[in-house]
Amino acid sequence: MNNNEGKLKIIEAAQRLITRLGVEKTSMRHIAEEAGMTTGAIYYYYKSKEELLYDVMDYNSAITADIIKMRAAPGAKPEEVLDEIARRVTYRLKNNSNQNLRFYLASQAAMGDQGLRERFASNYAQQMQRTAELFNFVFGTQPQPQDLPLALLMVAALDGINLQQFMGALPLDINEVARIYNEFFAFAVPLFQAHLNEIHRFDALQTGQP
Repeated sequence: MNNNEGKLKIIEAAQRLITRLGVEKTSMRHIAEEAGMTTGAIYYYYKSKEELLYDVMDYNSAITADIIKMRAAPGAKPEEVLDEIARRVTYRLKNNSNQNLRFYLASQAAMGDQGLRERFASNYAQQMQRTAELFNFVFGTQPQPQDLPLALLMVAALDGINLQQFMGALPLDINEVARIYNEFFAFAVPLFQAHLNEIHRFDALQTGQP
């Protein structure tokens, strides 16, 4: 078994256990038993439970990475890629079994796990870059400096919605939230990009003026 096959076997075993037991009750010993491996073999691939759980989270939520592969395929069409983005976003919002894991890891990072913090930072940087590239492809626009902040806002909006779901505090039907998010993405992003040269209302805020 090569490294990739071993990791995938472990990730899939951990995913099944988290669904059944939750994050806190899923131990490395349980994961080893579920994967049909020894605990020592698990630690050969992963130094800690948090490192493994991060890969489980990343495996479940790599929306932009998969769509970038679709975009790179010969004959890829912008409208088909846009439709796939909407499908993936809707699935993420309506199937929130990954939220407990994401926010468990985020809390560990916030409390000082530097390794996790660096992985989150790298992951967000990659998500922003890939999302900006998708803007340019599906809307036929040229890369602009404003693409990255706009991509950050779209990524952060998904995380914010997921956080409200995680806390049981989302005040709206998730189906409608997903629909509006996707419609906003398809309509507002290209409109914003088309009028960048006209958008200067809040320039004064950059100078610190009240």
